[in-house]
Amino acid sequence: MSTQPTPTGLAPAPAGFDAPTPAAAPARRASRPWLLRGLPWLTTLGILVLWELIARAGWLPPEVPSISAIGAALVELAPTAGFVHALMATLEQVAVGLAGGVVAGLVLGVALGTVPLLYRLVHYPLDFLRFVPAVVFLPLMLLLLGATPRVSTLLGMVGALWPMLFQTFYGVSGINDVLRDSARVFGLRAHQRLGHVVLPAVAPFVATGVRLAASHVLVVVVAVEIIASVRGIGADIAVYASNAVYPSMYALVFVVGVLGVLANVGLLAIERRVLGWHISYREEAR
Repeated sequence: MSTQPTPTGLAPAPAGFDAPTPAAAPARRASRPWLLRGLPWLTTLGILVLWELIARAGWLPPEVPSISAIGAALVELAPTAGFVHALMATLEQVAVGLAGGVVAGLVLGVALGTVPLLYRLVHYPLDFLRFVPAVVFLPLMLLLLGATPRVSTLLGMVGALWPMLFQTFYGVSGINDVLRDSARVFGLRAHQRLGHVVLPAVAPFVATGVRLAASHVLVVVVAVEIIASVRGIGADIAVYASNAVYPSMYALVFVVGVLGVLANVGLLAIERRVLGWHISYREEAR
């Protein structure tokens, strides 16, 4: 596997984890006319209007309700205690799974990137395991732990581990040799090189890894809730689907999508604020 960084200092994302790097939205966005910025919203609105019209015309199967019916179901569901409890259960599982996966991936990624021999020894098993979906381990986890939130949390950690591990690894292994040698020449100890050279250099990769990991955790947690009826939004989606209450089912699917968008937007805002000193973010802000 190639670990050569790009000319910009950002190593290529591994296959399957191709979310945009921090520098993927350059300054040209700021120069776009306001109409171009509004086009994605207009496109989205157009799709929703078209969906509504097709549904009202009866061209969609009964399993696909109209947007207005989904919206009405969401308004009806939102204030209920059952929805709030399910939402909080899902958020808790996602948060714990993301925290565990990020910490584990960060530690392992730094270790693999810092010790090339270690990566050579284990990269075959790692390359194999990272393409195995986390939900594959669901039957085993159900046997060991039962249909409990711990199952979705642990599998969420597995889902978050791989993007975090490889993003960190690419960042560490892509650090310029001149920078490493300069740190040694100035007599920095190992922990000082880690704190003053390695971690600042890989920070953009880590930030991207966290955003990737967040989306993976949400997908895994909701999938486990649907399949194993673990308490959360996914379990409610399964219940509504099995009882043919499709407007409520799609309303909860919409909630899951909104959670993903909010997580990505929030993490990106934190990323730009915390890493504003980095050259890639300074160029983006111009």
